Parts: sequence; C-alpha cells; structure tokens
Amino acid sequence: MKNVSLILSLSVLTLLYGCSTPVSDKTSGKQVSKPVTPEIEVIEDSELSALDLLSAASNESNNQSTILLLQASAKFIYEQQLEQALHISIELSKLELTKGQYNYNQLNIAEALFELGYTDLAALELAKIETDSPVKRQLFLQANLNVQQDLLVDGIISFLDYHQQFPVQSIDEAAYLSSLFSKLTPWQKHALTKRSATDLNGWLEYSDIVANNGYKSANLNSSLKKWQKSNKQHPANLLTPDLIASVLEIENSLGYKNIAVLVPLSGREAPLGKTIQAGIIAVYQTHPERQLTFIDTNSDEMTDIVDQLHSIKPDFVIGPLLKQHVDSYLATNQQQTDITETELVNDEFIISQGVEESITEQSVVTDEDLQNFPLEESHSWFTLLLNLPEHAFLSKNQFALSMLPEDEASQAAFSLSQQGFKSALILSQNTAIGKRMANSFAEQWQKQTSSDASIIYYPTGNKMQQAVKQGLDVNLSDERIYLLRNRIKENVKAEARNRRDVDMIYMFATPDQARLLKPYIDVNISPFANAIPMYASSRSYNVDIDRNTRRDLNGLTFTEIPWLLPMKQVNPLMSADAKQIWPNRSSQLERIYAMGIDALQLVDKVKAMQLVPMLRHKGETGTLQMDANGIISRTLSWGKYRTSRIQNVEMQ
Repeated sequence: MKNVSLILSLSVLTLLYGCSTPVSDKTSGKQVSKPVTPEIEVIEDSELSALDLLSAASNESNNQSTILLLQASAKFIYEQQLEQALHISIELSKLELTKGQYNYNQLNIAEALFELGYTDLAALELAKIETDSPVKRQLFLQANLNVQQDLLVDGIISFLDYHQQFPVQSIDEAAYLSSLFSKLTPWQKHALTKRSATDLNGWLEYSDIVANNGYKSANLNSSLKKWQKSNKQHPANLLTPDLIASVLEIENSLGYKNIAVLVPLSGREAPLGKTIQAGIIAVYQTHPERQLTFIDTNSDEMTDIVDQLHSIKPDFVIGPLLKQHVDSYLATNQQQTDITETELVNDEFIISQGVEESITEQSVVTDEDLQNFPLEESHSWFTLLLNLPEHAFLSKNQFALSMLPEDEASQAAFSLSQQGFKSALILSQNTAIGKRMANSFAEQWQKQTSSDASIIYYPTGNKMQQAVKQGLDVNLSDERIYLLRNRIKENVKAEARNRRDVDMIYMFATPDQARLLKPYIDVNISPFANAIPMYASSRSYNVDIDRNTRRDLNGLTFTEIPWLLPMKQVNPLMSADAKQIWPNRSSQLERIYAMGIDALQLVDKVKAMQLVPMLRHKGETGTLQMDANGIISRTLSWGKYRTSRIQNVEMQ
C-alpha cells in the first residue's frame, strides 16, 4: 500500500509540474514562476482517506488538485504515514502556491518532521509560516515544539495561548497542563511570573498551593476552597477531586517505623557515612518512635546486606551513598526479585520460591489464588538512594537524590539569562567535572539566549592566570601596545583593553582558584570599561573563610545550599546546634550533613511527591522536586561575598 501511494503521489505531482504556467523574466530571459498572491485560503479537513484524496487530485484542475494534495499530506500525517506526507509536501513546495497554500504546506512539513522526531528541523520549518492569525494546528504544534525543545516556560505560555482560543474541555487537557506546571523548577516558575497569558495567574496560585500542601489533605482542601472562590471557571477545578483523593490515600499509607540506612561507616569513606548518620540522627530526635538501623556498606558484600534487610524487614531504606554500592544494591535486588517472581509455564503460574507458607513449593495456582496470596517482592520496601545509579533503572518503590553539579550549572545559566545578560564567558577547570559543568551551562545559555557562551578551560598552577588573560583578549591588547611602542621611538603611555563583547563571567573553580582568579580578572579589566559582573558555582564557596578571603572575593555571587547561607536554613536551631558541636567542619561535610537531614525528612514525602508531582520539599540542600523517573533534584539559593559577611541574594 505504501508503494502504491508513493507512485500515485509522484504521478500527480508530475502532472502538476506539467500544468504550471511559467512567465518570462524580461531582464534575464529566464523562465520564472508567477509571483505568489497574498491571498489566504481556508483548506478544510476532508473525510476521505489520503489515498482517495490523491486519486481525486489526478482528476482535478491545477488549483483544486493542489488543495487536494495539501489535504492528502495532512491526512497522511493523521494516519501516521509520515514519509508519504513529507514527500508530498516537499514536492508541493517546489510549485507555485498561494500564500495560504504555502502556509498550509509548511505546517504539514513541520508537523511531519515533529512526528518523525526531528524537533529542531520542525521548529525551523514552522517559523517560515507567514500569518498573523495562526490556526489551531499551528498553535498546538508550536506549544509542543517548545516543550520538546526544553523551553518549558515558552511551552506553557504557548499552550495557554492555544487554550485561550480553544478552551480546555476535558480532564485530560487540564491534567496535561498541570503536568507542565509540575515540571517547573523555582527559577523557571519565577520567570513565568513575568509573563502574561489566559489563566496563568490561576495556575501559578494553584501550583503554589499544591507545592506547599500536597501531602496534608486538610491544609490542601482549605487552601483550594479559597482559591476556587476567585477561580470558579479555571480548568484546574477539573483536577481538584482526584487530587484531594490522592492526598487522602497518601496520608492513610504513611507511617514508616522501621528504617534501615546503608552508608559507609568504615574505610576511606567513613567520614562521609558518619556525617550523613549524624544528620539523620539530628532529625530522628524529633521522631523517636522510629526504629533506625545503620548498616555499614564497606563491611559486607551487597548480597549479605540485602539478606540482612530481608531479616529485619524495613519499611524504608535510605542509601546506599557511594555510586558503586548503589549499582550493586539495585542489581542484587533485581536478581533476588527475578528469583521470587512468578514464572509462566504452559500458560499456568508456577510459584518457585518466596511464597506464603500455605502454598506448597511448585504448586500450580490460578489468578484467584494469586490475589489471595500475593507475592512479596524482595525490594517491596521503599528506597531513597543517596546517589544516582550508573546504569540501572528505578522501580516504582525506588527514588534517588540527585546532587549533580550539571543541574546547578543549568540553574545558574537560566537565572542569569533572565537578568538581561547577553554574552557569557565561562571560566572552568580543565577537568572532567569542570567540562561537564561548563557544557551544561553553555547548553542552557544557548537555549535561553540563542547565543553561544565562550568557554575558557584553565589549567592549574602558573598557567591559570595566562589562560584567563587570553580569554579576556588582554594579551592581544598588550601585543598591540608593544608593536606601537616599537614603531614610535617616543615613550607611549597605554592601558591594555579587555574584550568588550562579554557582559558576564561565570566560573567553576575551587575556593583557592577563585581567590586567585577574581582579583586577577579585576585588575585586567580596562579602566575605560565597566566592571564585568562575576558569578560562580558552589565549588567556589568555603564556609571556613577569613576576612582577607572575603576581601579578595568581594562582589562574587555564587549558588549554594540553604544550610550554608546565613538565615536561609529551614531549621536555624538545628544549624546552631550543629555549629556548636562541629565548629570546624568543612563545607563538603556540611553539605553531606544537610543531605542526611533531608534524607530522613523525605521518608514521609517521597510517595506523596510521586503521586502529586507538584509537591515540593523545602530542604536544607535546596528546594527538592521529583520527576517522572523518581529522581529528586534540587534548586539552590544564591549568596554574595562582602568584605565583612556573606550576603543573601534573591536572584529569582
């Protein structure tokens, strides 16, 4: 059937080529097409199949045949025969079309490319449409393209603009809009508050309510009732009954009492494990009814540790922490799950191991028996991993904390792009992690500004400052001054000038490197130019700093977890106690301690975050949110070096 349609489309297009009427170009003598008229035609959808439309086109006049072919291309897209649709549209683009036909054909090309997975190409083709009155299909495609290109803020605005003309009619449409708002990070959400669209304010208020109360039905119900009084016609009203029911279900299923914690308590990584242990115990003091069991992941093989978990039967597992232990834990769990799963033999279920005592080994059971005697999976307990797995996938009962530095870099790039900066220079360590962070920043920067950031990778040691000088083009200015002085025998007074195409610098550097780089950049900025604002990642911040360090880094703005910023802690009393007990603890261990605090607090929230994706946890490591894969990411706060103190900054 595919070959028949392609042959038929080719024959019709060939017929159209023969019917086109060229006109003479008097200036060149060449044959050119007649100029496109500015009319906009309305091309209605057809009830005929794509093949029927192709057949009909072969028997019609030139203009009517073109319309039928345009309809056929759109119908092929509807029928998911995308190659045929794209073939017809590309051939039609070579013919003389009216403005309306051209726009319709471009829409077909863009939609076919989008459905085939060529998102960037689809966006380029869609942008070629020339109209002030976009049609329904065009608006819908533009919204989907924005979302697929990871332009979530633009995608939400596009969908709200679409629904302004075509209001939400079903709970599925409302649920999809809700899912987009659920994905918003705090920094994206702040950017969205500066935009305007139909129902936007109502959605923002609704998402705030769910984010703060999505695990407490009483608070949620009360807040939503107040919201509904001023948003009676808002599409989110379609979602509130199911939302409240889900939160009630969550409340009834909570109450984890027996918690096992898998961290390294011996060996080289013992300081990390013991610091997490201390953070967990700090929170545990507010929930003494729970049973905590700490298991040293450096003392036994993972198979023995999982066997121990089967013995103590925990409700919830926190950890492992180290990446190799995470992968081993997931693999061991999966292997044991495979052993205890049911096996399908001759269309009958055979229970081999791990069954209820009342079912004998190798007995044949029916579906009804399985309902009466459910199997217990080896990993039926909930697990919050403290690191991301390298290869394995998470089950529905497994979650993972993400502390990826790439996420921090992406947040910084987005937030800084919203400050009006247009051209960024990235100074990064010439290391694997430095390159990952620089690339993440650059990718987000390009998405938001449509411009490429300049990246300078500096080596450690004496060559670091020279690399920075080259990045600022100061060395080129020095060379010009040197040449000028050699040509003119008189003494020439000159100041080197830095490049002027950079309005912001972002660095990925250790505290010691930042202390060398920041003053060096300051002195290499031309006195004729404005100071270039400088920003940094949390790697540049050290809680143990003196006045001289603050002076050298004065004005440097950086991202950091709330726990390490003044008056940003969620629990200031807990912070004060920790500083009294461990006054000289390093910044790295402080961040690990904060992770331990958040880990135990998340025990009561991960299931809610899974069922209510809008829910947020304001933790000591940042504002935490979960994606559809069970990965919990964080949004950091901002601080700024001052000579006498660290200042909080509201970048959002």
